[in-house]
Amino acid sequence: MPKPDYYPQKQNYDCQPSCTPDIDECPNHPDLYLLRDAAADERGAIADYFACALDTCLDELFLDVAEDEMQHYIETMQLISLFDPVQDKLLEEEKLGFLVMKRPVTKPKWAPPKSSQEEQDVKVPPPHKKDLPSIRCLTKAIQDELHAINKYQHYMNQAKDQRVKELFCELMNDEKEHVAEFTAALFKITHEPLPEEAD
Repeated sequence: MPKPDYYPQKQNYDCQPSCTPDIDECPNHPDLYLLRDAAADERGAIADYFACALDTCLDELFLDVAEDEMQHYIETMQLISLFDPVQDKLLEEEKLGFLVMKRPVTKPKWAPPKSSQEEQDVKVPPPHKKDLPSIRCLTKAIQDELHAINKYQHYMNQAKDQRVKELFCELMNDEKEHVAEFTAALFKITHEPLPEEAD
């Protein structure tokens, strides 16, 4: 019985059992799972706080907290890019270099947060109400892609056959491109990063 047309063509996965995906092509740092989950949660919070700012009389409160979450997202994505050269490259290609960390992990830069007297809080511009559906859709898309990357990384680690490992590596990296594309589109609407955060 012939296979229907929708079956994919057989891939040529002629790979010796000894070969494994290159770590630069299939980054596998265990902290990436945690960082991607955190990034997904931060984006969800930002979208929720934008909606709350437009739907309530507490707009200043919600926008102020959204600004904190935006900074958290940037810091989290910078660490993701540090451990994941594929995501790093794709963010750079989308002109999201501020989401990429260029310093060595062994010498972290950390400074205590400035007091309110030292620095005024950044004022987050509220989005237009008409943009909320796009913000919601792009946020959900980013969250889904980050979770999918984690799933495929986990599957790659569990797989026994090299061809299966290579497939999950390829799928994982395709989703990273989607994260970069969706983030670039979202930031055009939300005006991220805020000016003080771009430095």
